[in-house]
Amino acid sequence: MESRAVRIWELITDHATGDVATVRDLCAACVKAAGVDGAALWVATDLDRRVLLHATDQVARSLDEAGFTLGEGPGVQAWAERGMVLAADLGSPEDAARWPMFTPAAVATGVGAIFAFPLQVGAIRVGMLSLHRARPGPLSGEQLADALAFAFAAVTLVLDQAHPTPAGSGGSAGSAQPVWPIDGLGEGRAEVYQATGMVAVQLDARLDEALLRLRAHAFAHGMGVTEVALQVVTRQLRFSPEDP
Repeated sequence: MESRAVRIWELITDHATGDVATVRDLCAACVKAAGVDGAALWVATDLDRRVLLHATDQVARSLDEAGFTLGEGPGVQAWAERGMVLAADLGSPEDAARWPMFTPAAVATGVGAIFAFPLQVGAIRVGMLSLHRARPGPLSGEQLADALAFAFAAVTLVLDQAHPTPAGSGGSAGSAQPVWPIDGLGEGRAEVYQATGMVAVQLDARLDEALLRLRAHAFAHGMGVTEVALQVVTRQLRFSPEDP
């Protein structure tokens, strides 16, 4: 009988448009196999330094931004607890109580269920695979098993991309595999960390305090932290120690 791992890799390569499978291919295959509406995959060294590698749709991007801005949600909990978090009904009182800020934001985007799977090998965590579905309801046993297999396969893809192949050791001469930004300063997050440094100087505060102020401002004004960061970087917004 064909093993699940072999079947999962076949599904991923079936979606590949190039010679090498990518996280984009994995997310596309996972959406179809798990019966969900979208997926996102991010890598991190810690929760405050992470970068979104791929999102299948705008809803997935919005959920990632909400989790990063608010500092809570299934992905945040799954990372902290080092285990999968299955929120089959975001409209339930239980989920509203677990994530009082994140849940309303997720429901407002039309999401009924979220399933988060840490990318980890033993004690080493490298990121998160998050799946969402418009209608509430749990994954079936087969869908859950497939999602876990996709998360394990994602670890391989992420670690493979994190270590570029030196020229001459394979592939075309002078080329290297893509490198994901392991320090978290990647596309879509660089402005946040630049703004964090600027706000830290403006407030004469630690970096973690500056990031907290950015998040608080974003939440208070109904914005994403990336949007607020762009205002800081472009000098449209400045923080003051006298601000409440």
